[in-house]
Amino acid sequence: MPSSSDDDGTQKLLAEAPDLIVPELRPYRTRADTSGWVRDDGIVRYLEQRLAKYRYAGIGEFHLYGADAELPVPQRLVALARERDLLLHAHSDVDAVERLFKSWPQARILGAHSGFDRPEKVREVLRQHKQLWCDLAYRTDQASGNKVDTAWREAFIEFPDRFMVGTDTFTPERWHYIVPHADFSRGWLADLPPPLAERIGWRNAETVLRGAWQKKA
Repeated sequence: MPSSSDDDGTQKLLAEAPDLIVPELRPYRTRADTSGWVRDDGIVRYLEQRLAKYRYAGIGEFHLYGADAELPVPQRLVALARERDLLLHAHSDVDAVERLFKSWPQARILGAHSGFDRPEKVREVLRQHKQLWCDLAYRTDQASGNKVDTAWREAFIEFPDRFMVGTDTFTPERWHYIVPHADFSRGWLADLPPPLAERIGWRNAETVLRGAWQKKA
């Protein structure tokens, strides 16, 4: 589920591979918006314009932390997602995730990078929110070589339907690492039981992301 700053890059990818790309709308016109978007009313206008013109499965990935989730701009983002029943792809701490669910209890949230939290904390949050999923983008701590870390293995076993591999290709340069990242992922996934490896490797993403995309058709 790629996104870009601005959204034109995502639309070009979708046009090239409509059977592969599940688009989401990043609320950034340029990468410079990453740090200040939560207080920029122009972001709201940008989101409204793109949502009126194109179809998306979700909004994100966006960076949002703590009490900033209750600022007017992020709250409008949540409202727009709620109006269209879109997935929220949040690069956030636990505090912000909790506030997002408080604003929209029925939200479906994909936690980017599993919040960069340890697996024990990730499990704790997943127990509290049935509509929270976690991607493993830009993480290497889930495995040492081709051996899955014990704490992560326990998390995967407890929540086999809530994790998915990710690549975090947020800049063109990062596309060069897709193949090495895929090799790394295949290596540690092979250390899990095949049904679980399939879920984390692709089935969970297909269920959550493609399901969200097809609902918009």
